[in-house]
Amino acid sequence: MVTPYITFAGNCSEALELYKNAFNSTIKMQQPYGDYIPEGIETPPEDLKNWILHAEMEICGTPFWFADEVAEPVEKGNMVKLTAQVASAEEAQRIFDMLNQDAHITLPPTETFYSTFHAGLVDMFGISWNIVALEAPSQS
Repeated sequence: MVTPYITFAGNCSEALELYKNAFNSTIKMQQPYGDYIPEGIETPPEDLKNWILHAEMEICGTPFWFADEVAEPVEKGNMVKLTAQVASAEEAQRIFDMLNQDAHITLPPTETFYSTFHAGLVDMFGISWNIVALEAPSQS
């Protein structure tokens, strides 16, 4: 099993809330750094104790891990694209609308030969998402 691990630069809690609401999910566990300072960090962020050391959430049946990264800089990138497959176009649209705040749309919502809804975007945290409805369009 491969578990997607998404790192942030101090805004992991905000991302967890967005994803929890967008995907009607539950944060299974969330642990802040608290008093823990990773080895080798000489000047930790002032609010490190509130950053997320580790969190877990299931999105569309797949386990994800999340954390705020302290040891190395986190930059927005496009090396990983995550695909959320949901039952209906209605659910896909709801997720797209929630993730679309301050996002860059890479594929506007469209009906395809394989799905009633397929869209792509890079969310406000720099995570690239495809949202695909599993329902096929009606054949005319």
